[in-house]
Amino acid sequence: MTTDPLDSFEAEAWAPAHPAETLLGTFSDAWVVQLVSGEPDAPDALVADLVPATVMVSNRRIVARDDESNNWVWLLRDLQSVVHADGATWTILDVPGITDFGVSVPPESVREFRRVVDAMPGVSVRSQRRPEPAVTDLFVVPPAATAVTEQLPTIDIVPLDSSEPATLEDLFARPSAAIPATVLASEAVTSIGEPPSKGGRRLRFGGKVAHSVDEVVSWPGGLAGIDARDISAWFGTHQVLDRVSLEMAPGRVTALIGPSGCGKSTFLRILNRMHEMIPAASMGGQVIVDGHDLYDTTRKLTDARREVGMVFQKPNPFPAMSIYDNVIASLQLTGVKATASVKDELVESCLMKAGLWNEVKDRLRQPGGGLSGGQQQRLCIARALAIRPRVLLMDEPCSALDPTSTRRIEETILQIVSEVTIVIVTHNMQQAQRVSDRCAFFLAEQGTPGVIVEHGPTDVMFNAPQDPRTSDYVQGRFG
Repeated sequence: MTTDPLDSFEAEAWAPAHPAETLLGTFSDAWVVQLVSGEPDAPDALVADLVPATVMVSNRRIVARDDESNNWVWLLRDLQSVVHADGATWTILDVPGITDFGVSVPPESVREFRRVVDAMPGVSVRSQRRPEPAVTDLFVVPPAATAVTEQLPTIDIVPLDSSEPATLEDLFARPSAAIPATVLASEAVTSIGEPPSKGGRRLRFGGKVAHSVDEVVSWPGGLAGIDARDISAWFGTHQVLDRVSLEMAPGRVTALIGPSGCGKSTFLRILNRMHEMIPAASMGGQVIVDGHDLYDTTRKLTDARREVGMVFQKPNPFPAMSIYDNVIASLQLTGVKATASVKDELVESCLMKAGLWNEVKDRLRQPGGGLSGGQQQRLCIARALAIRPRVLLMDEPCSALDPTSTRRIEETILQIVSEVTIVIVTHNMQQAQRVSDRCAFFLAEQGTPGVIVEHGPTDVMFNAPQDPRTSDYVQGRFG
């Protein structure tokens, strides 16, 4: 067999899928990423790094491979479009049914990677619309910005395919094109149709195996509130929040209300340490959970994300994964090992808390992408609950849902709040009144940074607010 770079990725990763396959480029120190909020070509697109990987591009496919020999594959024949970030290093790779995964390469490799991908025949290339204010120097983050020293995902993370491919040909022939976390044997595969010599294997994590649901995550002290102190935030030189402080009580629902552009979602993302993942973003202040600062440099980012989970405006279940595997995906993310009986119990428990169990209990092995929009959002809530976070953030979780689905999400919120502190951003004043115990009214006036005008018990905020601007907003006279 002739020597070809594709045969040795390095020496063990990539056998050519076709005799005419040609290597176009190799990019190390890259990441597999997922779009977690917004549309890829919109300025507010938020992308989370999943796992570090090496990316290879050929004239027939794009493959990302991590240190555990897991492959993510996008076939050129199925690649409908690519969307390059403007001012960041990620690219979303759009294939049928999977529109929110892609890769991010190091800043010094971005231009070469995009040149190679854009030259692939038949690929439609789009760019993210540049946000305002403009980032003047591509990929340069101002010194004031928070350094992202450990890029790790939220609880919404790498899909684990429920079935192993029998052969390499089977792997590349799958119609979904993107095949997350499918694991090949470490030995090189020398020909199409020859199975790996050691067969398929799964992601492996260290640590203790959980033999009961209580052992999955055991936080000391039970319920915990979250306390934001003097939070300021910037995008480049543009300040969007100014010294915002808010204490969100344990076991309660706190609603963040206010007109668009006042910093509510930015504040929410700071509570989860997602703000620092946005190019040219920086922040100041403290976020305290149960007495410790989430931004303490001695704490791991993964620990922060396990304590403070998040549900996004756009439901983002892993479409090719089963409903069952979607729920337990967060265990794989955080390295939690559990017995099969614990997983079964956890899936049933979380789906019941999310109000979804009776609707899906007879089709747990069917794809999560086949659910309705409201069901998908409740599946995302179930997935977030699987690692038992202490705080759950919800960014307009019902904005794209019909009234019936909205009611079920609200019922879910009221059911689970006794177990987890909830902070929700909503533009629906009736929803804020129905589900929240306390409200905080954000406002940014005449180009000034967002601040909290008033906060307090929900019934007081709506029936006897102290500030006339609060009264005008909750009564619908502006915003």
